[in-house]
Amino acid sequence: MTRHLTHALAALYTLLAVCLLRCAIVSQQNGRWDYSLFFSAVAAALGTATVHHAYHRAEVRAARAALERAARPIPDGRPLVDEVVAVALAAACCERWWTSAGATHDPDHCTRRDQSA
Repeated sequence: MTRHLTHALAALYTLLAVCLLRCAIVSQQNGRWDYSLFFSAVAAALGTATVHHAYHRAEVRAARAALERAARPIPDGRPLVDEVVAVALAAACCERWWTSAGATHDPDHCTRRDQSA
């Protein structure tokens, strides 16, 4: 649904830019250079907005693809997110209880005991 709305918005920007260019041409033909310059400037701004909109759509598409890749399961069946959480919990074993989320560890042989506050 969102993709259709973004395409419709880009089409609307382009249509408005074309209409404003038509207004600029008619204004120039009637000898109103001030209106012609105004309509041309607004049409150029809408053209810039269309290009920016396309760039933003590409960035969102790339971010979605990166998130989907990160959520894919790894060969042993566990998603990559679980691996990241496991590494983070192992690194935070001797910090406060809310950062380690109750992960089990051996406090006698912990290498991070001197680093905790």
